Amino acid sequence: MSLEEIKKQVEYYLSDKNLSQDEFFHKQIIQNQDGYLQLQFILKCNKVKQMKVTQEQLVEAIKLSTEVELSPDQTSVRRLNNKPLPELIITHTNKKVKTNSGEGVAAQQQQEEKPQEEPIDNPYHNFEPLIFTVKAPAGVAVSWSQITEALMKQHNISSPYVRYGKTEGNFALSKPRTPEDNIVRLTSEGIKIGEHQLQIQVTNGEDLTQFWAHHGKHYETIIKRAKETFAHGGAGKGAFKKYEQKKQKKDIVFHNQKYRDISQLKNIFKTILARSENNTPLKEPYHSMLVSLLQYHDKKDQKLNGLKHFTVGQHPDHAETRCFFAVKEDGSSEDFSSLKCIKNLETSLGL
Repeated sequence: MSLEEIKKQVEYYLSDKNLSQDEFFHKQIIQNQDGYLQLQFILKCNKVKQMKVTQEQLVEAIKLSTEVELSPDQTSVRRLNNKPLPELIITHTNKKVKTNSGEGVAAQQQQEEKPQEEPIDNPYHNFEPLIFTVKAPAGVAVSWSQITEALMKQHNISSPYVRYGKTEGNFALSKPRTPEDNIVRLTSEGIKIGEHQLQIQVTNGEDLTQFWAHHGKHYETIIKRAKETFAHGGAGKGAFKKYEQKKQKKDIVFHNQKYRDISQLKNIFKTILARSENNTPLKEPYHSMLVSLLQYHDKKDQKLNGLKHFTVGQHPDHAETRCFFAVKEDGSSEDFSSLKCIKNLETSLGL
């Protein structure tokens, strides 16, 4: 099998035609903040397996393409320049799937062209911990259950491990599953319990060493229990499935456009961030989309007052992160997080 034939097959998998029907690939790409699909998924496709393609051949074939591109570490591929995905139009049957062209395609044939997806993605599979430290003001007593509830309500985050002692505590998230934007938001906003603001920071250095020394055994016990509960279809698995189904079933209407779920809306603004040059005014339709987005910001009046245009730039406190800025007529500007606005939108919709 030639590299040209392999290249064409990969380009087909990432084409508008296929991704408008291929729920598995569509979902995998949306879940990656940079729009990449891991090569391991392509290698599991029946047609690629029949061609006996190796990962090395796959990498060399993608290098020849003008429609798709490799990730820096050459383990994933995406549409050139992170081209936005087409709308997914699919019915969960073995009969027919509606495509954008109106043609009928046998769903069974489509199923043979992609790897089988597990019904529920196990959040504890290869759980690589990212440990956070949480501190309350001096003299304020809080419990691990209050922290768990606050993380869910204020950041839409569920942690399998939360503890709190007399003066401080810790919680764990999965490092591969936690986007940098979430880390920035957690450490900059913290959580509020009652009238008290609790600070959150990433645990590292000597503090991390001390955590593992004093609480490592407790952590391992809790994570093991969580894995076993999920694997046997217990409360953890049921809650995760219920949460995912709820998000999938409720359409999101934003800026007179319907989105399949909240992840698709998040991906839109991630794409705008990725494609926009720093300090360059954003044009339509991005400008009006961001005006609509700011309607869900806690300080929307302040952000929109005297607005001239929007730009993208480096976060003032986190140089490695880019964010949106509302630039005012007087030349001043205010940064804001699209994820924070979308989180408020989720809350308003009861998600």
